[in-house]
Amino acid sequence: MGTGSETGPPPARGRQGAFTLVEILVVVAIVGIVLVVAAPNLFPTDAEIARRETSNVALALERARDEAWFGGRPTAVTFEPGRLREWHLGSTSWQPDDDARTTPLSTELAVERVSVDGQELKPGERLLFLADGLGSPFAVSLRLRGIGWSVEGDAAGAITTSPR
Repeated sequence: MGTGSETGPPPARGRQGAFTLVEILVVVAIVGIVLVVAAPNLFPTDAEIARRETSNVALALERARDEAWFGGRPTAVTFEPGRLREWHLGSTSWQPDDDARTTPLSTELAVERVSVDGQELKPGERLLFLADGLGSPFAVSLRLRGIGWSVEGDAAGAITTSPR
């Protein structure tokens, strides 16, 4: 007769912390599913990288446009090796913004062409955003790892991206 404190079946003898085949297969299946879901983010394709870099350029251009509109003074951007720099019109001349407003660009990203109203800008010329919200249509042609994208802006200020 027992003391009454023992409940349930007696512990199994011979099984000391081992895993069954079913448990191992379940764990392998779960790890496989996680890898399938995470792989696109861990290993993006060239097309995804090009789209992301183009979106970064579009966001920087939108920020400069908004700075002109809400700041009440003309704002411009220039494309320089490895960065997009924002400029503000001071009392007498254009002043580069501080480094907080400089957008780093991938070293693989090539700015092939910047045009305003169909006229190509020369290297170093500024893409201008006016304080009144009106502007000229522009297009920025980009290439990364052989994949072409464009960032376009219309006269009303809308900025879009599209593959070329």
